[in-house]
Amino acid sequence: MTDQLHEPQLALHVEDLTVSYDSKPALWDIDVDVPPGVMAAIVGPNGSGKTTFIKSVLGLVTPTAGHVRIFGQPYGAQRRKVGYVPQRSSVDWDFPTTALDVVTMGLYGRLGWLKRPGRAEREKAMASLEQVKMQDFADRQISQLSGGQQQRVFLARALVQQADIYFLDEPMAGVDATTERAIVGILHKLREQGKTVIVVHHDLQTVKSYFDWMVILNVRAIAQGPVDEVYTADNLRRAYGGQIALIERETFGDAEAGQQSGQM
Repeated sequence: MTDQLHEPQLALHVEDLTVSYDSKPALWDIDVDVPPGVMAAIVGPNGSGKTTFIKSVLGLVTPTAGHVRIFGQPYGAQRRKVGYVPQRSSVDWDFPTTALDVVTMGLYGRLGWLKRPGRAEREKAMASLEQVKMQDFADRQISQLSGGQQQRVFLARALVQQADIYFLDEPMAGVDATTERAIVGILHKLREQGKTVIVVHHDLQTVKSYFDWMVILNVRAIAQGPVDEVYTADNLRRAYGGQIALIERETFGDAEAGQQSGQM
């Protein structure tokens, strides 16, 4: 699919990306292409570079080599087209602010930091809180919200930006089943609107039901493409190595895992 698309037509084009920490590569010579209008999962074992990948795409980490293009342009030129939801664990939830204020902050990039948000901006922020069913908590301090509620607020903060491409770093981690279903439903609606949604995801058992595109990382790019083509025991074994026996049983079932292994 991506072979037929030129770089400006791709939602995300990553070429020869290498990122090192203390001379140790976190990502090595990564090439990734994501077409527009898909919901893509970024999966891989712990320490495989998934968060580093997202941060390097967004300019939060400086790569050692390579380049990134979003709809054919560097991130800096496309900033307004991008929405981002970081890992919940990376946020200081004790910061004294309300849910509505957090969502309104998502509009600062369009306003400029010197202009204060007015009624129109707060109305947009409330509409985004309604999308995630958090309008009744608009005046609540974020420190008083549950983990799942906090995650919904940060999702609303990304939604209010009305971006064309969204990056979410483990949005379903540590939330209850009801919140997870709600988040997935919202992300599917974004995809139906033609948006591109790229999600760092940890649960292999739900990849096939949630996503239509998949990138498997383990420092290098192991495989990428439509989920039906990429989600195989062979690709997962190449990424997860010694962990794969348990993963195969959980993901494919004992019979199918044994069958797939026998085909190797």
